Amino acid sequence: MERAPTARAWAVSARALGLLMLWFGAMRAFEFEIAALGKTLAGAGLSALATQAAWLSPALGALECAIGAVLLAAPSGRWRRGAAFAAMAFWAAGLLGLLSPAAWVHDAPYGGFPVIGSGQTLLKHLGIAGLALGVFAHERGCGRGRRRALWTLWAGQWLVLGWIGAMKFTRVEAEGVAGLMQSSPLFSWLYGPLDVQGASNLIGAIELLTAALIATWPRCPRVARWGLLAAIATYLLTNSFLLSLPGWQPGYGFPFVGGTGQFLLKDVLLLLGAWALLRAGAADRRTGSARAASAA
Repeated sequence: MERAPTARAWAVSARALGLLMLWFGAMRAFEFEIAALGKTLAGAGLSALATQAAWLSPALGALECAIGAVLLAAPSGRWRRGAAFAAMAFWAAGLLGLLSPAAWVHDAPYGGFPVIGSGQTLLKHLGIAGLALGVFAHERGCGRGRRRALWTLWAGQWLVLGWIGAMKFTRVEAEGVAGLMQSSPLFSWLYGPLDVQGASNLIGAIELLTAALIATWPRCPRVARWGLLAAIATYLLTNSFLLSLPGWQPGYGFPFVGGTGQFLLKDVLLLLGAWALLRAGAADRRTGSARAASAA
């Protein structure tokens, strides 16, 4: 039997996942998302499909909205289980975009992989797919599936924080995040004592330390807990850019979100993944303490 706090994490995750999929899916009917899909397909060498973006984007949006609506509105049971499985497949399929040259930075002095550019948003799909897997396994009552989901969530956390954290030490990333950070009262002060690269290096070092702590989760969950708490704080701070930048689509405003806004909002789902790992670790510690007390 799954403990109530962990079960609550999966229930909240189902609603949040549904809300964001419904939101993102609705955006696919607008010109800015149609143009973005066409550019992505062209960058992947799929020029024939790129010319069909005008109907492909709304079609994908309709699918995403349908999955999201069920996750958001359906009670626990068969419908939510099916929607969670579909959501897992949807987000996992996005990882295929990393095979496209367009996901990587090719401008000199960089030569593509592992210097990641627009593909950073796709890195988050592993953790989001893991979150959907957790909801699916919880709805099935499958303990093995929940364990696989937790492992996927763990991998998704340190992949995003480790890789993007390492990217902060490159000039292209430092210049890319400067606009975000300088717009925020929470980060703009860094650009007084530090230059653009120095401020980026500091954030990168913090993200790498957070990833290193999370990496200990399989063997030292008590140590990893501090990394997961730091990750939650990181995701909360990055979502503050929605207001300070602002992160809404230029020319549209709230509630329209394009590439930057969706990149930031995906951190809400990663935050829930970190929370699920924390709850699972707490439940395991309580179980271990109870067994030790019984043995004594």
